[in-house]
Amino acid sequence: MRLIRLIAGLLLLGLSAGCGNDNQGETDQDSPVAQGRKLFMANGCNVCHGPEGQGDGPVARSLNPKPRDFAELSAYKRGPGLEQLEETIEKGLTTGQGIMPAFPNIAPEDRHRVALFIQSLQSK
Repeated sequence: MRLIRLIAGLLLLGLSAGCGNDNQGETDQDSPVAQGRKLFMANGCNVCHGPEGQGDGPVARSLNPKPRDFAELSAYKRGPGLEQLEETIEKGLTTGQGIMPAFPNIAPEDRHRVALFIQSLQSK
């Protein structure tokens, strides 16, 4: 009987912990980083950089130089800071620095969110 109570208690603990995680997940989906991830995907950044920013998108093999792995801080041509990332997204990179198209059509606040997402990949 004691074993059954212990198992029941553990199950309830697991369920309550799971409920808390679900609520946290809903909040995370609305965060600027989560919004930046959606914009990253919607604007096709993942085609070159891959869904997790590792430089392994479907067309990456055909590119020279290869797209950046965002976790590698030394790979950033303009620097890994928010302002530098936003500038790179807006203006792209020239042949001497790498090849990346400019995305001036992305609104400044959306560029900021994408840059936040990219920065979140730096710590992984």
